[in-house]
Amino acid sequence: MSRARVFLQIALIVVFVSGCGSAAAFSETQAPRRTEPTEALITAAVDSPPAAAPSTTAPSPQPAETATLLPVPTETATPIPTHTAAPTETAIPTETPTAVPTETPVEVPGETPTDTPMPTATYPPPPAAVNVPILMYHYVSEIPPDADVYRLDLTVTPDRFEAQLRYLREQGYQSVTLADVYETLTTGKPLPERPIVLSFDDGYKDALTHVLPLLQMYGFVGEFFVLATPAHFEAAQYLTWNDMRTMADAGMSIQAHGRDHYDLTNRPYDFLVYQILGAREAVEAHTGRPVRFFCYPSGRHDAATEAVVASAGYWGAVTTAWGTELRLDNRYAWPRVRIKGAWGLEQFAEILASVDPTQ
Repeated sequence: MSRARVFLQIALIVVFVSGCGSAAAFSETQAPRRTEPTEALITAAVDSPPAAAPSTTAPSPQPAETATLLPVPTETATPIPTHTAAPTETAIPTETPTAVPTETPVEVPGETPTDTPMPTATYPPPPAAVNVPILMYHYVSEIPPDADVYRLDLTVTPDRFEAQLRYLREQGYQSVTLADVYETLTTGKPLPERPIVLSFDDGYKDALTHVLPLLQMYGFVGEFFVLATPAHFEAAQYLTWNDMRTMADAGMSIQAHGRDHYDLTNRPYDFLVYQILGAREAVEAHTGRPVRFFCYPSGRHDAATEAVVASAGYWGAVTTAWGTELRLDNRYAWPRVRIKGAWGLEQFAEILASVDPTQ
């Protein structure tokens, strides 16, 4: 080997060692430490022929990036395929029924709340018939000086009327309405012991001035059949609409007797509708309470009259025929017991005993 070749190799080694020192310094601050390729690079530098003549000036150290360092490949573990579970069938959601909200009971102060609802009343089967006296009154007033035979017959003085009420209470009678009787025949709801109906025809003014205070005094309720036309014109002898409202507010039953006091037999259809349906509408409009029963003026009626009464929505009707048996199949012709003005208390008691099956 020539001397020049030796000097060249020594120069290359020096240059290389200087560059490695600079590269090491660079790698300490900027790149991760890698030691694997150092020995291989030195060997390659020694064995490789020089690319150019040596320079008297030492070359400037080069940054580490000039030498491309190939990373040693590491063995990457191949993931072992795992068994993928087959997708399960998604359950179809079922519709959840929406709960129907229940009514929240209102707590009453002083009462213990309970979750158990109160049982509803159960009644026995409705009877086929009941025997309830429907007493029929007209005037309850003093007899006027010019009273004719009809007025005398239809007038019970206030003293006699009070004596009759006192007798009824002492005997254990309890007043009911026609609606109570109808409910018994349709639902079986029992009537009180010794029931009786107190009815008053025509709607005279004394119903407010004499009858109402006495009924209230003895704890009875009355059934009042009124006329619409006299009330509309506020006839002096008859109840006005305000009077009827006052009585209804006091617990009395205000029912229909017709728009006018006309015989309803052999009448055209329109006439019957006006008198029967018109009366009901008028009384309901002015009292604010339902009208369920009709009283035939003078008790006169025929099949056509009964048909219109039924079609007008009435539950029943009363006549002037004598009797006490009340049934559903005769509810548009229920009988009554007329109370005459000439009867004293003894005769009144005898008549009542004759029609009352409990005596």
